[in-house]
Amino acid sequence: MKYKIAYIDESDAWLNTAYQTLKSDFDVSRIKVDAESSVEKIVAELFQSELDAIITDYLLEEEGEVSFNGNKIVEEIRRTRPHFPIIMLTSHEPQAISQMDDVHIIYGKGLLDGESEDELELFKTKIKSSISTYYSKIEKTQKRIEELVAKQNEAELEMSEEEELTKLFLLMDEFELEGKELPANLIHPNSITKLNDLVAQTREIIAELKKGNK
Repeated sequence: MKYKIAYIDESDAWLNTAYQTLKSDFDVSRIKVDAESSVEKIVAELFQSELDAIITDYLLEEEGEVSFNGNKIVEEIRRTRPHFPIIMLTSHEPQAISQMDDVHIIYGKGLLDGESEDELELFKTKIKSSISTYYSKIEKTQKRIEELVAKQNEAELEMSEEEELTKLFLLMDEFELEGKELPANLIHPNSITKLNDLVAQTREIIAELKKGNK
């Protein structure tokens, strides 16, 4: 089964090029941005599509109809799902680098031309690896939560384990869309009161720290 990815661009030509180049390895959805597009609408559409990764062009303003560039899409995705696999392709790498916090997700758009088969295959491998790593992190996090909850149901957790469980719970929350909780079967209702209190306290502290940094 192929991983499902989306490619975002304002250019029909590049959308078609990306589709033709990547379709043998991925299930590719083409997302065209235009004068009616907004960052919020695009991100909402992306996450309704149950994607495994997202690739976006950087200079979306190039044809004059869009009021934002790909870095804004990256920022919005990182705000809600900071670990989700996302890649930026661009013909304007210096400009993109100056606008991005994570420069390691930026690649030259020329990869899609297929002029270098070796570079293209390496690029595809990196996409697949980033996706598999993402799902592996979720699986490992979930497994460790299950282990700690099972222990909690039998005996009192040590303080270090309570702290670890709180961090894991928050991390699991980051893997999912906002408001989506852990599967109910992971934690018995009678065993999570203290955990929920810890999570709430941690979020309050984080919120206060963010206020202090503004």
